[in-house]
Amino acid sequence: MNPNKPSIHDDYTLTTVDPNWLQDRIKPRRHIALSPELCILCRACEDVCPWDCIYMLAPDIVRDDGEQEVTTLAQSSHALFVIDDNECVRCGICIDRCPTGALWYARVGETGAKG
Repeated sequence: MNPNKPSIHDDYTLTTVDPNWLQDRIKPRRHIALSPELCILCRACEDVCPWDCIYMLAPDIVRDDGEQEVTTLAQSSHALFVIDDNECVRCGICIDRCPTGALWYARVGETGAKG
């Protein structure tokens, strides 16, 4: 294990969230988005979350399932940022805590970084 890299979870089942399902949720139609180029892997968001729903996962949990773009993106990443949408209440504590501004609120279907 490289002492310069943070330990990353590798015991999580990763599935794609259907945008239609997300849109129909009772929760607000916004979610926490990440600008990966700003993330420094400090894991402050993970530490500060009172609902324990933010995870930094090992990229090798993504298996080649036919979606080459997803597999390639995962293999080129240091970690995968995952928020358990069933637990997240969108309180924004992680957004406030992020030292680089890598986390922000996005609306369902929005693809660009914060402006």
